[in-house]
Amino acid sequence: MIAKKIEGGYQLESPTINGIFVVKLTLTEKGEEKIETCSTAVGICFPIQELNPGTIERIVGPDRWKLFEEMKEKGIEQMFIDPQADGRRVQAPRTW
Repeated sequence: MIAKKIEGGYQLESPTINGIFVVKLTLTEKGEEKIETCSTAVGICFPIQELNPGTIERIVGPDRWKLFEEMKEKGIEQMFIDPQADGRRVQAPRTW
């Protein structure tokens, strides 16, 4: 999941497991939450949908939400949040 600062807020972007869709969750500075789903196969995006407050936090889970909050507090513009790490630092195994 890529978390990044955008004009007017933040966006969390992640491809689906098979890569056919990209899901973009947007949290605006006004506290609005939105979702946009785009198809990589045919290059179209479905209309942006409004979400209820707190939905994005529930979707990403408490560990990744904590990392996102830390990113915002530190003023980091863009960060990769590992969807498999559940908020923990994971070192890749050595293959050589």
